[in-house]
Amino acid sequence: MIRFSNFFSIICGLTVSVSILPISSVIQIETRAVSAQSLPNNRTTTQSKKVVARIWHGTTLTSKADEYYAYLLEAGIKKIESIPGNLGAQVLCRIDGNNTEFTVISYWESRDAIRKFAGNDIEKVRPLPRDNEYLIKPETKVKHFDVLLDNRK
Repeated sequence: MIRFSNFFSIICGLTVSVSILPISSVIQIETRAVSAQSLPNNRTTTQSKKVVARIWHGTTLTSKADEYYAYLLEAGIKKIESIPGNLGAQVLCRIDGNNTEFTVISYWESRDAIRKFAGNDIEKVRPLPRDNEYLIKPETKVKHFDVLLDNRK
């Protein structure tokens, strides 16, 4: 025997199912592969082709941060930007008391372009000659990401 509360639950469930059925027959669900291709109305130029971001982090003493930044620009960023296939770089800085963190994001046409700079193991850090003078616990790995959206203005 069906109780009123069970009967009411069944009726509510059927009502919801029947009301959703017409919507689901009209809606088409499309599965899309994610790519770094340009999207319509995207005003950025870097998205017209695949772009790979290579991200490295390093930490130095805040007392040495200005000196390290000047060294990083001269010995690192200028070299990176001169390599064929490089699309530019950004240097981010975060001061945290006695330590200052730097994040370098370099942009590349492809992982093959990165290999020309970094060798076959593109995840391995390629330290600058004087990094040991500045860096606290240098990282051993670099991360790579496909840039899906670059919406900077």
